[in-house]
Amino acid sequence: MSSLTENHLLSITGFDENNIFVGGTEGTMLHFDGSKWEKMELNGRYTIKNMWGSSPDNLFAVATDGVILHFDGSSWSPQDMEKLPPMTGIFGLAADEIYACSRLGKILRYDGDTWKYTKTGTDTDVTRLWGCKEGGMVAVGYDGLVLIQEGEQWHRMTFDSSAEFYGVYGFGPKEIYIVGSDGAIFKFNGADLVEMPSQTMEFFLDVWGPSSEMVFAIGDEGMILFLEGDQWTRIESNTKEYLTAIWGTSEENIYAVGDNGLILHWNGEDWKPAD
Repeated sequence: MSSLTENHLLSITGFDENNIFVGGTEGTMLHFDGSKWEKMELNGRYTIKNMWGSSPDNLFAVATDGVILHFDGSSWSPQDMEKLPPMTGIFGLAADEIYACSRLGKILRYDGDTWKYTKTGTDTDVTRLWGCKEGGMVAVGYDGLVLIQEGEQWHRMTFDSSAEFYGVYGFGPKEIYIVGSDGAIFKFNGADLVEMPSQTMEFFLDVWGPSSEMVFAIGDEGMILFLEGDQWTRIESNTKEYLTAIWGTSEENIYAVGDNGLILHWNGEDWKPAD
């Protein structure tokens, strides 16, 4: 476990190997400068669910407390806006095009100045967002929810799943992975959602990779699966703690975070505790 905190860690993002942020419960925010991890002050006991930033001095974090926090390079502060539903995910395409999602089917868009609600057409909980310039945004959530952005609106995809989706990540508009409850892994090829066998009924909580040749799905009780071709294979994580979020800078430098302050590091060969 981390020597810095025993709180559950729920989110991770960064900008390079010397600038990584990890958020969690009870106001936990950690920063890695390339040599050491340090605590950051949030001025509140927020539960940080997800983060995204365009630069180290323009980083946003969403909290289940119904707030969006902003880091300007020196300090964190809540955005000046009305109280929101419990926030669950955030992702941006540029500093002036950032999306944040929440319970009750809400998705907000930030234009660099203000946050405004978009039309989702659903009240189903949205959990995560991902997107790219070429294909726009994708949102996922409970009850098999997959929303595709088309212009100013979101349209729900119809397919056979009632899974709770917790993670989405892609490598372009025709290669997007979605993971969730009961071992659910789907691949979106730009037209259809195709289910991929995972050989487990455990919950996946996040999916990420440095390239389409190296993709990891993580979740319950230290579960880490690695994608080889079209097959997912379980690999040793050296932990039984629940893993909640994954991010890295290269094929030899990836972090996965989880319960009780756990930070795992992948060096290209093995997963080991970072501390």
